[in-house]
Formats: sequence, structure tokens, C-alpha cells
Amino acid sequence: MPLELHEETANLVGVVTVDEVEQLAGWLRAAKRPKVSLRRCNHLHTGALQALLLFKPKISSAPNDAFLAAQVLPLLTGSSGPVNKQGSDPP
Repeated sequence: MPLELHEETANLVGVVTVDEVEQLAGWLRAAKRPKVSLRRCNHLHTGALQALLLFKPKISSAPNDAFLAAQVLPLLTGSSGPVNKQGSDPP
């Protein structure tokens, strides 16, 4: 399943298609302080990317996928620096 949605955290897994965009956007809208892990995501539909750009959740784990890490992650984090790959905040 491409979306593993919990109360305040979501894991995007594998291929996130257009079919998951509405559910992801609804979750982002409802979560008070959403955190999204992209670690296991290897494809992100542009609609899902737009939802992430609109709601600006905290990205808790960088994607392992080289393209997403290099090209998409900087758009979501607003920086060119890497996000912690383990998903935990630095001390």
C-alpha cells in the first residue's frame, strides 16, 4: 500500500500514483502537525508532490531513491541540504 497514514505521521511507500492524491491531501488537511517519511518512496505523482508543496509537512526521512532525493526533496524542504536519512531530529 503506497500510503501508511497514522494520526500525525505518514509513510509514502513505493509508487504513489494519482489514485492516492485525494487521500493524501485529505490526511494532510486533517493532521495538526503532519510528518511525512519518503524513505521508501520511489515514485511520486506530481499531484502528490503538489499536495506536499501546498501543505508543507515536515519531511521526517529523506527518500532512498536518488532522483527524489536530489530533485524533489529540496523543493519540499526549502533547502539544498540533505534531510536526516534515519528520520530522527539531530541532537
